[in-house]
Amino acid sequence: MRKNFFVILALLTIGYFSCNKNPYKAAPPLTAYSYFPQTFGSTWRYRDSIFGEATNPIALFGVKNDTLTYTMNGATTDFNSKISYDVDVSSRLFPRHIADYFVSKHIYELIEPTLAFGLIDLQILNDTAHAGYTWNSTPSLTTLLHNSPVRAINTIVETDMTKIEAGRIYTSVTHTAINFQININNQGFYNIAHFDFYLAGDVGIIEKDAYYYGYLNETQTIVDFHIK
Repeated sequence: MRKNFFVILALLTIGYFSCNKNPYKAAPPLTAYSYFPQTFGSTWRYRDSIFGEATNPIALFGVKNDTLTYTMNGATTDFNSKISYDVDVSSRLFPRHIADYFVSKHIYELIEPTLAFGLIDLQILNDTAHAGYTWNSTPSLTTLLHNSPVRAINTIVETDMTKIEAGRIYTSVTHTAINFQININNQGFYNIAHFDFYLAGDVGIIEKDAYYYGYLNETQTIVDFHIK
């Protein structure tokens, strides 16, 4: 039952936001944010490993290896007055889609469709917070998913890390974690997903790990990048 609910939920969420996105032309930013560059033409290429187990409620089986390329396209989208910068995401295995970057008052947000829940809005970083700092946010632009309240518990896990990805050493890395929770039928909040993000100064996201229902489902690691 829960599996069917979230399949329907994903379809409803994607349908809703595909009708309500209103892109418009705007000049790209002239400078890059230290942990979330948004300059027109900047690109990031990732190795994307998608996992799945037979007992996982999400119907992904075996391992699929993909290459994702994120490119700032110079356009913006208005999400209920939240003006976000569009990112073209190309894949070898899946259709092209658009993600969005939003930064305001030191909070960095990634708005992107997911296989499990449709379009979600994750606050992945507070660049002034210390390790151990925790805050709550709403991972849906409407505050509800299929009439059920959702929330995200965001944590700065570690700062000033050094991390190696694809043979390259990244410094000033911040590790953040997000617990995605839902409250169905007023039974209380419980975790349905967990995300780990690693961000490097003046580069952006260098690794993302996604867990659904307790299972590691996706690992995305940076291969190379070009910041304009």
